[in-house]
Amino acid sequence: MSNLLTKPWFLATLALVILLGTQAGAFYVYWAQLSPAPRDLLVVKREDPESIHWSFSSEDLGRLKTELENRLAAVDAKEAGLASHEARLNSDRAEIEAIKSEVERMRDSLMSEIMKVEEWEKKNLKTLATTYNKLDAEAAISIFSEMDDSTVAKIMHSMDTKTVGEILGEMATRNGGNEGLVKRAAKLSNLLRLFTEE
Repeated sequence: MSNLLTKPWFLATLALVILLGTQAGAFYVYWAQLSPAPRDLLVVKREDPESIHWSFSSEDLGRLKTELENRLAAVDAKEAGLASHEARLNSDRAEIEAIKSEVERMRDSLMSEIMKVEEWEKKNLKTLATTYNKLDAEAAISIFSEMDDSTVAKIMHSMDTKTVGEILGEMATRNGGNEGLVKRAAKLSNLLRLFTEE
């Protein structure tokens, strides 16, 4: 026997037998786990052939549905309000454009009238200046005493400088250098200076 254990073919055959035996033993031991027995199935047969209607309704779903409907209603109301607001804005914009056009028309008309008045005033001042140029200084001072300084300065601005000088000189020396007339002559001189600088 000991001779047999030294032979390679015997050792190979012995290893093959041990391997097959081990495999067969493992297969036997684990057979129940490898091939489970069929289970009994519960089969329910309906006598009524109608289809089943599933209902997933619950209190939470109902509450969510109501909340969603309320939100959609609020969105619809806001959209309606925005549409109304947009219509009002468009109406206001059109009204503002109409008012703007009317204001521009009135401004142009007013500017035209102002230009006409200014031309008339210039012409009128030149006529008055020509008239006052022919008066002596005392007569001119008497008339000027009834007018405001701005009007007198405008008239004097259109008069001859020689006549203006005579009038201012008369105002400064009249009644022995009356303080009120001297101050008025100085003020008129200052106003004439401002007219010259414009």
